[in-house]
Amino acid sequence: MTKEVKELIKMGEDSIIALALNSIDGNAGLENFTSATVLTNGEEVYVSFRNQYKYLPIHTVCYFDFGVNITTQTTYKNSVANPYDYTIEGRIPYFQLTEDFKKHIDFVKKAIGNVEGFEDELIIREHEDFYDIEIVSESQESSYKIKKGSGEIYDEFHAHLEPIPFDVDDSEEFKKVIFSEIED
Repeated sequence: MTKEVKELIKMGEDSIIALALNSIDGNAGLENFTSATVLTNGEEVYVSFRNQYKYLPIHTVCYFDFGVNITTQTTYKNSVANPYDYTIEGRIPYFQLTEDFKKHIDFVKKAIGNVEGFEDELIIREHEDFYDIEIVSESQESSYKIKKGSGEIYDEFHAHLEPIPFDVDDSEEFKKVIFSEIED
């Protein structure tokens, strides 16, 4: 681990996350995300901000997930739109979970069934009479529709993803920083 990375890690998780939030935008806060994770590969420190459940009303586009490389002062962000090709003039907003949005997400989670331990990404695009669902995980991609009102699932599609067929050198891989294990 480089000296610069050690010094950054000594700042502590909360300080590193605050530094990363300032890199994104002064208006972004932890309330905009379901998780914030500090990662390092020994040469760089990276903060991943994530929203596991991505709900999009009709004709919207939002930023849900961000990555901030503290070391290189680089930010990464991707927008998600409903419909897929929807765009807006001006600045794309950050996702903010409202009580109304939470009701839609909860309805979809109930229709899906057992979501306990669910760690994948769930994108919910609202339509007039149904929700268009997309689930992405390390080993599977799924899409289907859920009828509003009844919660009936239809038009299901599942694709099992194959692992990379060759060994990858993971010595440069970013790994989660476990602050409780760091010695002063």
